[in-house]
Amino acid sequence: MDIRKVISELPRGVRVAAALIVVGLSFFYLGNNIVRGLDQVELSKLRLQPIPLALSLSLFMISNFLGGWCWSLILDGLGQKLPLRVNFKIHLSANIVKYLPGYAWQILGKAYLCNRQGVPGWIIGTGIALEFTCVVLTGLWVAGLALPQAWLYAWGIGTLSLWRMPCVMALTVLLITSPWLLRRGLQGFGAGHVPGIMIHRESLWLMLMLMVIAWLVLGLAFYTFTSMLYPLSPADLPSLTFSWVVSSILSLAVVFVPMGIGVKEGALAFLLGFHLPMALASVVAILVRVIVIVSEALCFLIAQQLWC
Repeated sequence: MDIRKVISELPRGVRVAAALIVVGLSFFYLGNNIVRGLDQVELSKLRLQPIPLALSLSLFMISNFLGGWCWSLILDGLGQKLPLRVNFKIHLSANIVKYLPGYAWQILGKAYLCNRQGVPGWIIGTGIALEFTCVVLTGLWVAGLALPQAWLYAWGIGTLSLWRMPCVMALTVLLITSPWLLRRGLQGFGAGHVPGIMIHRESLWLMLMLMVIAWLVLGLAFYTFTSMLYPLSPADLPSLTFSWVVSSILSLAVVFVPMGIGVKEGALAFLLGFHLPMALASVVAILVRVIVIVSEALCFLIAQQLWC
């Protein structure tokens, strides 16, 4: 069942009401944390430091370009070769429209731009589905490795720690065998309807590796930004990476809210509460969204200027 199709068939009023409720509750949670815990934060000691801020912004931008490279490798893996600069422009241009009201502008934008380059519709659809699936699977793989065992015990589910590495290994096998699974799936699903199936395994494996690297870069960017406002040690990097990955996947799951605005911030603040005062965790979760939007806007502008 295609969850996006199901949601698109719901009355517009229902979709809008659901989005407003989720976003409203999320920001109520954040606002309540800030108001109730503001006295725990020494505001006079908070300073935006230019170098860590610039480093964090640069890392977020690097992750955006890695995403464009991954999209290029996905098309190449499906037998559709486009110049790398064109794929960068497609990805970075479509990336910026995801904040528009609705839930599919990024997909529609990427499909439209690829179609203008002559990419067949079935490759575009398969590529977008593959990209989404691989983003989630590689994110879960990184989260599985980065999850602090102490958090499981804090949540009262410490026994799950025994299953963590077997699950990571199972995900590893799934990711490694995914090109073969994709080919078999296309042959079975599109027999006689999908012309010229070409699966280049090396491109897809490189794409998966780059997605893992992109998640790690995002975790480092988030750690750099957070440590600018609150003292952290390098040992905190895995848990902050886990927080970023999990909150990102949750935001993707709430497809009727543009980029999970509010959902991501609420989840991020909750997980950051293991390290920071809750009020400050909520502030960081909101501010980092601003930095992410700025990084995506800058990448969009660079793409338009360099690759016309």
